[in-house]
Formats: sequence, structure tokens, C-alpha cells
Amino acid sequence: MRSWQVGDVKITQVIEMPVEAGTLDGLIEEATPEAVQAISWLYPDYANAEGQTLWSLHSYIVDTGSSVIVVDTCCGNGKSAPLIPAWAHLDTAFLERFGQAGYDREKVDFVLSTHLHLDHVGWNTMAEGGEFVPTFPNARYVYIQDEFDYHKGIADGAQISTDLAGAVVYEGANPDIHQQTQLVFAESIQPCIDAGLVDLVPTGHPVTESVRYFSTPGHTKWHHSVLIESAGERAFITGDFIHHPAQIAHPAWKSHGDFDRPLSAARREEFVEANADTDLLILGTHFAGTSAGRIVRDADGYRLESI
Repeated sequence: MRSWQVGDVKITQVIEMPVEAGTLDGLIEEATPEAVQAISWLYPDYANAEGQTLWSLHSYIVDTGSSVIVVDTCCGNGKSAPLIPAWAHLDTAFLERFGQAGYDREKVDFVLSTHLHLDHVGWNTMAEGGEFVPTFPNARYVYIQDEFDYHKGIADGAQISTDLAGAVVYEGANPDIHQQTQLVFAESIQPCIDAGLVDLVPTGHPVTESVRYFSTPGHTKWHHSVLIESAGERAFITGDFIHHPAQIAHPAWKSHGDFDRPLSAARREEFVEANADTDLLILGTHFAGTSAGRIVRDADGYRLESI
């Protein structure tokens, strides 16, 4: 159980499960085995000797002292995942580990989602009495309004037309995305709406004095990371803005899952450049190893200095 102190805020990682090597091979198109092996610092935490990238599914608990916030809730148990069958109908000990971290799910105040993909909202709900109910029954589930509306449109069958370059975006081009998004809403989001626990907020919304959403579009149209600032110290929970530490070495490397690959790459390049050699603690939502570090300049590029 790893924890970090950022000013007066304690951040704790709760692991759902490591991702089996090979499951996400090819997700980052430029991350061929040869290219990964050339980034020596990725081994052994973030890549294996064969050049396969290593990943993790985990959440972060952000404890400000006055509020307990859960950021991204992994896949969840018993959920449908036709896009990634290896993550369907799981039976993990996530809630037991959540308790071992010292937290009671009934005492969570806020649940944040960087975006509404299946592996970021799964534990928003849990199975009970043959149906899915909110896992954190006293929390406010805080979603970015535009992100929510966009994915609700996909779930409802809205036709997504073209991006700015005139190309059909992946959601509209793939009927499996429509089905998966319908399932995500039915299993992991609608029960929270029905319980009256959902708050829809504008871009960049401040959740508490120390915690706010930070706009990082590209992976989804309105993807947001989470910025924590306390007593002069800062941390940044990536979501899928930075999928893997290889994208710190090469910020222009793109994910096949990105809604707008050029935009995501451009924002990532700006972010890495602006925050290299600073005190910003990077907490990767899918980073294996310690999952945390600081961006430092490395010869003509960058690397993640693990913490």
C-alpha cells in the first residue's frame, strides 16, 4: 500500500490488479518492443525484458483532512467488458484493500472520474441483491458535464460524425464502442444517478480547496486529470492523459484509444516541457511500479524519476 504526502493532503494508491503482460500490447502505436527496449529506464518497473509495456489498474484516495476523495475506480467486479474481455466479470479484493488502507467506503465524500471509460468508473457501483448499487453511498459522484453528455450521447446511440480534420472519430466508426458505453452507463453510472448522487460540473471544476479537475482533452473529448495543491506542494493524477511512462520519454507517442491523437500529443508535449525539473508529483493512473515520480530532463528528452 503506497502513500504520498502532498502538503496537508495524503494520497493512497489502492490496486485493483496488475494488467497481464501483453493485454495492452500495441495500444501505444509507436511503442514497439524495439522502441521500448531503447528507453532503458522503463525496465523493470514499466516494461519487461521483451519490450512489452507493463500496466496497472488502481485508484487513488485523496484525503484532504476534511474530505475523502476517490479518483478513478478501475473496472469493478462483475462488470461487462466486451472491448477487453480479460477485464470482464472480475472478482478482485479491491474493497478489502480499500479497507486495509484505512478507509470506510461509507465515509467517502467525493468520487471523481477523469473520464467515463470502463476501467475508470467500475467501482462506482457494486453488486448487491442482484443489482448494481453505489459503492460509496454517501459520496457525491462528480462528473464533468461535457464528458458526461458526450458519453451519454454515445450510449443513447447518437451519431458521432467527424473530427476537425474531417475523419470519422473512433466512437462513431465502431459499433462496439456504442455497446460498451451503454453497458458502462447501465452498470456503473445509472445506479448513481438513480440514487441522486451525481453532480455535473463545468470544466476545471474545483472540488475542494485543495483538489480540482484539470482539463487535459484528447484521450476523450473532455478528459480531465486531477490537480492537488496544498501548502506549496502539488500532485497530478494523470487519468489517461499520460497512459504510460513511455509517453514521458516520448510525449508525441499516441494511443489508439485516443479520441483526438494529435491534440492529446500536443497537450502532453506542452505539459511535460512545462513540468520537467519541477516539484510536481506525477501519479499515473495506469503506471506500474511505484506509479509515482517526477519528470526530469534526460539528455535531449525526459524520464520519470520514480518515487
